[in-house]
Amino acid sequence: MKLRLLFITTIVLLTSISTIRLVRAQALPISSNGVEIVQNPEFPNPGQAVTFTANSYSTDINAATITWSVNGKVIKKGIGLTTFSTAAPAMGKTNTVNVSAVAPSGQQYSNDISLQSGSIDLIIETSGYTPPLFLGRLPIVYQNTVKIVAIPHMSDSSGVEFLPTTLTYRWEKDSGEVLQDESGYGKNSVSLKSGVIPRPYTLTVTASTRDGSQSMQGSVVVDYQSPSILFYKNDSLYGPLYNSATNVVNIDTQKEASVIAVPYGFDKVLNSLGNLALDWSINSTGHSELDSSTVVVLRAPDGSSGTSDIGLGITNNKEIL
Repeated sequence: MKLRLLFITTIVLLTSISTIRLVRAQALPISSNGVEIVQNPEFPNPGQAVTFTANSYSTDINAATITWSVNGKVIKKGIGLTTFSTAAPAMGKTNTVNVSAVAPSGQQYSNDISLQSGSIDLIIETSGYTPPLFLGRLPIVYQNTVKIVAIPHMSDSSGVEFLPTTLTYRWEKDSGEVLQDESGYGKNSVSLKSGVIPRPYTLTVTASTRDGSQSMQGSVVVDYQSPSILFYKNDSLYGPLYNSATNVVNIDTQKEASVIAVPYGFDKVLNSLGNLALDWSINSTGHSELDSSTVVVLRAPDGSSGTSDIGLGITNNKEIL
């Protein structure tokens, strides 16, 4: 007898794809002595190309003779040369970029900006359930708690990186909503739970040294998706075969087979169902006697053959999504 496991989706209605990406600020304007410098990106990685743009409200800068210098060394000079690019220095080093503009009238304008580099790794963890020895990354599931850990890479002038616990952090959600309780000295992680109506949001962290001489920023977009159910064969000798999910179980001469259902992403304790309610069915007929376990044993009646559809629905009695 051949039993076919038919996957029945959970009652989650919303679907989306979890995305995580690094977002960097686009510009940093510095204005002084009639010249404004705009840096892009604001928080570069070591060696990354950085573009500077000079603007002025005091003179027609496109007609001026512009000189760009790095650490006192002239790099470029020309009329209307309003943009300039250079590589960010090594982590812990500082380059001084200077721009000077001489108008046709002879009036001079100048400004400079300090260029540093670094990076922030953002690690996302979720409270959703995964089976033992699971090595993948679990998607962010509705109503689960999400923990974001920031690991800044910033160093002093000798190249020694600052410990994450010695920096000050400012956490922001979406457009400028500062998370005051989660921000502060040494607070390099934050834990958030989605609302009943989960919407994607951008979480931004700015890490700074105590004296404010260095800062680095990184962001992630946190999006949610529904949990899922996967079936695995539960071998009598080797146990659950988590290396290969299946939706078809063949019962031949063995007369029976054991199957385990794994509720990926559901918020549950490790060794019990917790608040989860299971609803097993065979050929669309409910079998409440199976609802107390994620493992079921399937047997083929003697002298018969065919297929049966095995379905499972899982809900969390405390979390409506």
